[in-house]
Amino acid sequence: MKPIIISEADYIKSCTRVDDNGRNKVVLRTTERARYVTLTDADGRVYGELSNFDEPYDFTTHVFYLPPQATDRPMTVNFFNNSKKPSKFFEKRGDAGQTTLSPETVTVTDRESFIAQTDNGISPVQVTEAEICDGVKYQILDCKNKAGAPVKVFALFVDPAKAEFSAGTANDGYAGDTEIQTVKEQAESAIANGRRVIAATNADFFDMFGNNAPAGLCVKDGRSIANPDSMRNFFGMDRNGKPVIANFVESPELIGQLKCAVSGREIYLRDGALSELSLCEPFSAISHPRTTVGIRADGTVIIMVVDGRLPEYSNGATIVDLGRLMQSMGAKRAVNIDGGGSCTFLVNLGGELTMLNRPADLVRPTELLIRPIFNSIQVIQK
Repeated sequence: MKPIIISEADYIKSCTRVDDNGRNKVVLRTTERARYVTLTDADGRVYGELSNFDEPYDFTTHVFYLPPQATDRPMTVNFFNNSKKPSKFFEKRGDAGQTTLSPETVTVTDRESFIAQTDNGISPVQVTEAEICDGVKYQILDCKNKAGAPVKVFALFVDPAKAEFSAGTANDGYAGDTEIQTVKEQAESAIANGRRVIAATNADFFDMFGNNAPAGLCVKDGRSIANPDSMRNFFGMDRNGKPVIANFVESPELIGQLKCAVSGREIYLRDGALSELSLCEPFSAISHPRTTVGIRADGTVIIMVVDGRLPEYSNGATIVDLGRLMQSMGAKRAVNIDGGGSCTFLVNLGGELTMLNRPADLVRPTELLIRPIFNSIQVIQK
């Protein structure tokens, strides 16, 4: 099939090159959803993108690791359209396209510049705190960023000696990747089965446009119910009740030793310092609603939700912002999990499950909603 030739200006939104821990990382953003993207250099060498490992359902951001100076000469971009509907350039899904990437259009940046550009200086103006039960409390932080815009943060602090964690699922079951429910419905099902759910938030990324499959590992009651071989980062609890943020590449000893686990993206905080930041990727750099989990040195777990997309109420956070907030709360390790319109912060107040935050998706940003999702993080009173 002969590819459709499209101009670079029409098809490429941006291209950024950054030094990612000594590697030449190139982030290519396309105007339309694409898949199977490759770059061919001037000498005919072909480079495939880093698979959408970090976010498997984003087809407009394409990440490559290339040899030094690979983008100093024009490169050919080959791709297949991934839009289900006819678009500006393509009649159907799977049509092939091609364009040229010019060196002049590649922006060069570095890690420290990226951090400085995406640190919004979020700081609390007022903090409200309440105890749910012994060992579990929550805070509502009314914050401002450095531009003076409001940011609403909700943080749950859990002593693992007083409460434990469970992966919430549809009907409190083990259906794998077929059923979804809201965080509240999952919690209600768990309560009906005798679990003492005192708080819950959303958890893993999932294919909300397909079969609802979660992006990574899900372990419930010691049983792997989704993607048991996933190499993605996760938050969970081992069989001894110890909270962990890890992955099976760095911690193979945890294979088969988890009581619960839900998957995430970046472990953006390690030993209290900023770590994996998905440099120059829009997902990381743009202020979005976020859900994240951190662990202090004493084992205290912090589950945090940042609302966003509602300018007069809350403007969201970048990954760097999450790192700064978690550092201020004393976390030593933290992982970013699903956010956006899935963000849900639910607490059990006097026997009633109450949503404290205001989820906002891109289609209905001003409507109060609670989205059906694959799994959730449940805090269970011992």
